[in-house]
Order: sequence, then structure tokens, then C-alpha cells
Amino acid sequence: MDIGLSIPIRLTADLKEQYVYKAQSVGVFNIWVGDNPPVNNAFLDIGRLISKTETMNFWTGVTSPFYYSLEVLFSLSVWFSRNYPGRFGLGLGIGNSDVIENDTIKAKPFTNFQMEIDKLQEIIAIRRDQTGEDDFPPLAFGGLGNKMISLATKKADYLLLNSVSEYDIERALERVRRATKSSSKKIEIIPYGMIQIVSEKQEMSLTMWNITKDIAKSCSTNILKSHGYSAKKIEQIRSLEWNRDKKVPKGDIIEIVNDFGIYGTIEEILQRLDEVKSYENNGLIHQLVLGWMHDESQWDDLREIVKFLR
Repeated sequence: MDIGLSIPIRLTADLKEQYVYKAQSVGVFNIWVGDNPPVNNAFLDIGRLISKTETMNFWTGVTSPFYYSLEVLFSLSVWFSRNYPGRFGLGLGIGNSDVIENDTIKAKPFTNFQMEIDKLQEIIAIRRDQTGEDDFPPLAFGGLGNKMISLATKKADYLLLNSVSEYDIERALERVRRATKSSSKKIEIIPYGMIQIVSEKQEMSLTMWNITKDIAKSCSTNILKSHGYSAKKIEQIRSLEWNRDKKVPKGDIIEIVNDFGIYGTIEEILQRLDEVKSYENNGLIHQLVLGWMHDESQWDDLREIVKFLR
């Protein structure tokens, strides 16, 4: 199984470069770069990092068609694809509502995302038909809901599934198989999960909590029910604020972290990842992306994880 890492956007440019070198040294060859313009720009980061190595692959992970004009998004993607063949992929999702200023988009984000994808693929088709150039990079859609899974089966090469929960992986597999059963269209699923390696006394990272909390809140009631959550627990999840919490809460609500992500000792993480690894035999899952809570003292632990998954 190929392993990717989601690089922490909070790192400085120099530290991101060091991160890529260290990731390569432990056996990681896919880096996903988050986009939160103008503070963090995935294309600028990738432009700097991709030229520093010869074997590392880079994805926007993820950006949004609402952050840029489609012509700019198309041109940047083709430029990377042509100059670094086979080493760049475009990961797209709905994006951060704090960055999106258009109220119409905020009112119906998925509908507008679908419309933008249709327009982008029109641009791709025009270039291919008029110039004979088929140089647009692989396309991945990031999400967790059934609508995004369905759209990915029709329009993308990969689905970046925002969960490592067996419930979500099974649901995505079933929907992808059903959608592609009588079609020549092929798509791979890439599970993505936040992980934090801890000793027994370490506290949960606030970033770990906030990201997995938002993932849980974004799920439909039916998806949360499929995870086995009671009506009371679902109501508790719904009551969580979208704003970043300033401290990790107490109580059983934090169980959602170890549902959508993985929090624990290296032994506990390997045990959980063994479950994810078992899906590699189904023919639709060959990659895994980890949103590792970066700790400079844990690169050897990460090497062990990569070796285990390989």
C-alpha cells in the first residue's frame, strides 16, 4: 500500500522542505498539500517543493474551484503536469467556507461544486479536441458524503475519503462498485485519516480534535447512524460549534476522534491500520493518506508505520 502524508500548512517554507526530505527518507513518496489562500497557497508550495526532489509526487490536498478562476486552476494544473509528468495530481473539494465569500455558493455548496466541475471538464475537453493535448493531471475529489462519492465515480480518477472508519470505507466501496459495475470508468478510493502518536500520558492535540470534530459534524444523520451512534450522541455531535474549540473537551464525545481518525500509542495505531490495510485486496484501495500530527521526535515511529503498511 502506497502511503501519502498531508503536510502541515502551519510550517514555514523551510520546514516544509525539511518535512518532504524526511518523509522521503522514511519511505513516503506522496505529499498532499493543503490550500487556504492567501495565507497558504498549495500551488506556490508545490512549485517550490516539487523541484527539490526527483521522485516525490504532490497533490493539492485539497483545493477548491471556488478559490480561483477555473482558467487559472486549469492552467496551473496543466503546467505542473507537463513540467513534472506523473508527479502532480489535482485534489478538489468544496473547501473552507471561511475563505469562500460568495453567499450563493455557501447556500448550495455541493450544487455549485458540481457546476464548477462540469465547466472545468468542458475546458479540458476543448483543449483535448482542438489541440490533441491530453495533459490534464489525475483528478481526486475529497469528501465523505454519498453525493461526493457518486460525483467522484463519474468525474474523478480518485476519491479521497475523509475517514479511515470501516463504516465509511465499506460504504464507499459498495457505492463505487455499484456505480462502476456496468461502466468502463474506473476509480480508486484513498482513505484519509488524522493520526496522533502518543504515549499513555500525552493529551490529545487540539488540531486533532478540531479537524475530526468538523468531519463528524459534516456527516449526515444517516452516516452517523451507520457508525452506530445513538440519537443522543448524534444530537451531541450536532451541538458542537463549527468554530475552533480552544481546548479538547472531556467525556465520551472525544470517541469520534478514534472513529474518523486514529489516536493512540504506536501499537494501537498499527492495530487499527491493519484493519485499513486489509482492504488493499479488494482492487479499489491501493493508497492511504495520513494527516499525521507532526512531531519531530516521531519520524522513527512513522517509518515503522510505513514499513508495516508496505
